[in-house]
Amino acid sequence: MADILEQLGINFKLLFIQLLGFLILVWLMKKFLWGRVLDMIHNRTAEIKNAYDSNEKIRGEVNALKVEYEQKLQQARAEAETIVKNAVEQAEREGREVVEKTRRDAEQVRQRALADIENEKKRVIADIRTEVIGLSVEIAARLIARQVDAADADRLTDAVISEIGGMRQ
Repeated sequence: MADILEQLGINFKLLFIQLLGFLILVWLMKKFLWGRVLDMIHNRTAEIKNAYDSNEKIRGEVNALKVEYEQKLQQARAEAETIVKNAVEQAEREGREVVEKTRRDAEQVRQRALADIENEKKRVIADIRTEVIGLSVEIAARLIARQVDAADADRLTDAVISEIGGMRQ
């Protein structure tokens, strides 16, 4: 068997020294490096967990801010609707006031026009009376000047009445 081990190139003495060196290397690594590596792994795990927790906290804050924003947006919409509603109501009130003022003004203009018409009517009637009186005086003067019979008087009266009729047109 020693021949087979020699042909394979296995040397027990060298193998034992290498095994002993490997064990010493593992012991040294465990003593000096293993703790530090585990600490680094634990620290990194803690950092990742803290980052995850921080992200969850931020996500919660973002959701809370989103809800608050939506509430403020709804309040702003409600306020805008109220402002628009008030503006529409005020515009309607002012519109009604303008219409009412216009009606009052139109009524005043109508009343003034009626008063002007009535005054003009009275003036025209007074002018007609004056004219009729003048014509009556003229008829009487013509009748007296002529001393005519009843047929001539009727003819003169008809002529004056036809003149008055022509004045109306």
